[in-house]
Amino acid sequence: MSAEAEKHPRFAEPGSPDPAGSASADEPLEWTHHPWKAAPLKTVVLLAVNLGVTTIVYFSFPEKVFALLAFVVMFGSTMSIYLPVRYRFTRKGVTVFFLGVPSFRPWQHYRQAYVHGNGVFLTSMPRPSRLDPFRGHFLKYADNGEEVVEYVRRFIPKEP
Repeated sequence: MSAEAEKHPRFAEPGSPDPAGSASADEPLEWTHHPWKAAPLKTVVLLAVNLGVTTIVYFSFPEKVFALLAFVVMFGSTMSIYLPVRYRFTRKGVTVFFLGVPSFRPWQHYRQAYVHGNGVFLTSMPRPSRLDPFRGHFLKYADNGEEVVEYVRRFIPKEP
């Protein structure tokens, strides 16, 4: 268990009073996570690998279109490391914007929340499950971890 998770035991019952000094649940909370700012070395290394594979394909096949295809596939499968993600919490639920496309889930959809050092994971599973990565959202902080955890705490029930 991370130190961040120990600071925030389990989330409070829905409708519990707000912690002192926190923003109202009526106010939306919105932020943008820029992965290349959080891990610039990782971004540069991954870009170098993508360009390296593209170069190998370019010199390995007579049809140069395969190099373009290799780059598009490599970049497409790793674009979440290059492109920013915007998050919005409202009283109604959570919206994640990636490439300008919103993905909304109401708070009632989520049954558990797990605090990590770099984000909070919201899942629809009542207990930890191997299906968690396919059934939830991992919301990365942008130097606002405490604020995000406090907001989530208002809507996600305690652990069963």
